[in-house]
Parts: sequence; structure tokens; C-alpha cells
Amino acid sequence: MLGPSIEEISAMLLERQGIRGPVLNAMRELRDTYNGDLVIPLPELDRVDKSYVANLITTGLDQSAMRISSTMPSVFYPPVEEGNRPSEKRANTRMRATLGWWETNNMQLKMRRRARHLIGYASSPVVLRPDKKWGAARWDIRDPLNTFPSDGGDPDQITPDNCIFTYTRSRTWLKTRYPDAESRLRRNEKTKDSDMINMVEYHDGEVMVLLANSSVSASQWDTKITGTPSVELERVANRTGLCMVVSPGRITLDRPMGQFDSLIGMYALRAKLTALEVTAVERGIFPDTYLISRPGETAKFIAGPYDGRSGQVNVVSGGDIREMTTQPSPATNNLINTIERAERVASGTPAEFGGESTSNIRTGKRGDSILSAVVDFPIQESQEILAASLQEENKRAIAIAKTYFGNERKSFYVSARNAKGHVDYVPNKDFENDNNIVAYSHSGSDINGLIVALGQRVSIGIMSKQTAQEIDPMIEDAEKEKERVIAEGLEQSLLQSIQAQAQQGAIPPADVAAIDVEVRKGATLGEAVTKVHEAAQKRQATPAPAGAPETQPGLAQPGQGAEQPAQGAPAPQDVGSFLASLSNGGK
Repeated sequence: MLGPSIEEISAMLLERQGIRGPVLNAMRELRDTYNGDLVIPLPELDRVDKSYVANLITTGLDQSAMRISSTMPSVFYPPVEEGNRPSEKRANTRMRATLGWWETNNMQLKMRRRARHLIGYASSPVVLRPDKKWGAARWDIRDPLNTFPSDGGDPDQITPDNCIFTYTRSRTWLKTRYPDAESRLRRNEKTKDSDMINMVEYHDGEVMVLLANSSVSASQWDTKITGTPSVELERVANRTGLCMVVSPGRITLDRPMGQFDSLIGMYALRAKLTALEVTAVERGIFPDTYLISRPGETAKFIAGPYDGRSGQVNVVSGGDIREMTTQPSPATNNLINTIERAERVASGTPAEFGGESTSNIRTGKRGDSILSAVVDFPIQESQEILAASLQEENKRAIAIAKTYFGNERKSFYVSARNAKGHVDYVPNKDFENDNNIVAYSHSGSDINGLIVALGQRVSIGIMSKQTAQEIDPMIEDAEKEKERVIAEGLEQSLLQSIQAQAQQGAIPPADVAAIDVEVRKGATLGEAVTKVHEAAQKRQATPAPAGAPETQPGLAQPGQGAEQPAQGAPAPQDVGSFLASLSNGGK
């Protein structure tokens, strides 16, 4: 049998679940807080409230993740032989094919989810599979809560030797797809088709194994149990020899820890204080009622006591009703604000993430500096981690392409910047090796910060405009954009020249009007000027009968080229030629 047995896989899973138990509990607690499902217990009031305070975990996590994934990294394949034109062409083909894979997998959207996983769960696992429909690798993002990679000893290792994934499916799902396996799986008299089955997926460099674990537990008092606890569903050989799982993690001290794990306690305390303050305000609006007996009498309620919110009247005898109003302590708000500030400082969530600005910021430059100090380095680290992960993922995608679709000609349409168009490749021919480099053009900056940094470098003269165009993620083709910029500059100069000559009378009004007509018809300015210029040359070279309207300048100044020459009139001669003829005649 290729690969480990189902008993060995189950034992590995049980061991890893025990080791990762505390980490998984922290992940689940963060997930509940992010989703707003955190319940605030208030036992002294015999009630349970939902949190209704600003959730800085959601705001900070989403804002950080969106900044990390606002730009996509570039991929580069070095040629096997520098200076060899065919080798360089194949390297370019590999790069464009990889961009085609990314585009087919909607990688830009998947990177947004992976960024959230990385900073929230401190892990962003993905598994690659061969997809026969695309004829290439497919990236599948997996839930870090149900991912159990092997421990290689290196805390920064992102390529485990093997990995186990877990998820659940119903017995109906299992019966539809694997009826024989479902019939052999453990059950008892209470088992229903809607019961959930634990699915276990094992990956290593040799095999992929899928098995089902029954949730029915065996006991000595239950004699109605039938079947086995685990059933193997599939066992598929891995042709690549590489584990198809890549699991990058956030860099911490000794154990996986998300960026916002330390906020959960502070958030719960702030939510609890806010809930208690709301309760105190409610009591201030509807104060407590006390029945006080008069001297020598015993007070009692004839009707009531009723809550003030009911609108009913309390009727008493032998005493007086008095209301006791209590006001919330002013120290409560101060403590709530202090806790909120501690949350922002501990998680690196500035007020700007919520569309606000702190009161001690007086200039935009100072605001940018503070925001940069808070977010730039965490973004840089996360982008470098994801770039290293994509580099390993590309190697596995190449292995899939060569082992599963090696001699098949594949074609993708690429719309990525600097690589638009169709790319045709044969994996075994064009992928000479899997050496690739994935890097962000300016790690640590989101798309807005990147544009500002590029503009500053170009303005002080340490970067060319073409280099800035190649780095700018909004520019898809730097060469084409360079041509457009040059063409627009020349067109602007041409327009200014025509306007100046028209104002000075150097160009006849009729010719200016003709240029305007051609532009309005859809011609470019250059095409319109060329056409009107050729018509003027033809007009000036064609004599008209003497006295004909064509020989008159019209609105233009005489001699500016608006009129046609009259037949029989001597050709105009410039002053220099006339003086030269006189000099020659004197000799």
C-alpha cells in the first residue's frame, strides 16, 4: 500500500489536534469576536447581552489585510542561459504562463482572504491540485482552523512534509458519492442521514488519502453499534513527488499567534463595561421604587408594584412610594476610553482606519508619518511572507504542469500588466526548471503609498519615469504607456503651435476651420493637420483664372497662402534670388 494506513493517519491527526489545542482555541475565540458572536455574560443582572461597542478587531484586521493585498507581486523567471535569445524567450513564456495560472485562479481575490488568514490566524494554508478542465494547477485555500501540518523543526518552514485537513459532510453526501463506504461506516440505532461525518484529507509527496471518521463512539454498554470507525474513500498517487501543501505562518516568538489575539480580553472588558453603563442609564430613566411605612402603620401594595416602563399605577396603603435614582460614575467612561486606546496601541489600529483623526495631529505630513510608522512594517513583513509562499506554490504548479500535462500544448489569455495577450506553451519544453522569483515592487506600501513614493523619487530625479511606470500597478503595459505619454506631449505641442500661428494670422482662418472640421469628424489632430496641409499645398500649386474668387485671400491676410495664384502671373521670387540675378547681370 502506497503511503500510511488509515490507522496511522488517524493517530497523527489525534496527536496534532492535542498539540495545537490551545492555538486552535485562540483562533476560534478570535473568529467569534471578529464575527460579532462574542457573548458578554452579566450574571449579577441575570442577563446576557450581545456586544455593542466598536469592534476594533474587525476594523483593524480588514484594513490591514486590504492594504497587504492592494497590490499583487511580480513574478520573474531567470533564463537558463543569459544572452541566449531562445532561452530568454522561454523564460518570458514561463512568466506569462504563471500569470495566466494566477488569473485563472482569481489569485487577486484569493490573496485578500489569505491576508486575513495570515494576520488573524497566523497561518494561510493552500493546497494545489491538477485541474483537468484548465489543464493546469488549481489553488484551493484551506481553513487554518482545520489544518494540521507536520512539524519540521524550523519555525519558518512553509512547505511541510505532510499535512492533514479536516472538514465535515453529511451521511447523505457520503452515501451519494461513496455508498459502499457509507454502509461500512460505524452507526447505531440513532444514526440519521443528516448526521455529520468527519472527513480527513492527508497529503504528502507520495499520496493523497481521503477517509471518513464516524462520530459514533463505541461503549461497552452499547451493543447496537455496527461498522468500522474509519473508512478509506480514496487513495491517489502523487506523481510530482512534492507535498502539494504550502502553509506560510506569521513570524512570532515561540508559537503561532495572530496580530489581534491580545485584544480579545480588552475587547470583552470594554464591552462588559459598556453593557453595565447602559444598564445604569436604564435604571436612571426608570428608577427603583421603595415602599416606606408611616409611623405606626405597615405599608403594603394594593396594586403593584409595577415597573415604571409598564405605565401602570402603583396603589399602596399605610406608606409612601419613593424613587431612588442612581447616576453612572463618570469614571466609567474614562476607563472605557483608556481600554480602547490600549486596544489601538496593542494591535496597531490607528484612528485613521475608522475614518477619524487624533486630536494632536495638526498637519497632513505628521499624520502620514504616524500612519506609516504603525502599518508599513507589518505590511512589509506580511507581503514578504506571502511572496515566499507564492514562490513555493509556483514550483508545485510547475510540477503539476509537467507531470500531468507535460506534452500537451496549453493556451491562456493573460490580461496582467506588461504581459497582455495569449500565451502558448508546452510544459515539458518551456519549463526548463522551476526557478522563479516572486517579489512585491515596494513591499510595505499599499497602492496609495506606493504612488506617492514613486512620484517623490521621479520628482527628485533618482528614478526614471519608465521605471515608475513599470512599478505602478495601475499601468498594465509600461512600453505602451510610454508611447502614449510621448504622443500626448507631441500632440499638445502641435496644438499650442497651431493656436499661436492662428492668433498671429500665420495660418489662414479657413485652414484653421478645416482642421477643426476634420477633428470633429473623428480624425486625430496630427491626421487633420496633415490633410489640411496637403490640401493647402495643392491649392497653392494650382493656378486659377485671373479675377476668379479663388485668387482672393478672403478673411486671410494677402500673401499668407489662402489664395490660389492667378494664371499668367509671374511666379513669386524672394528678395535674395532677385538680388543674385541683378548681381549676375552686372557682370
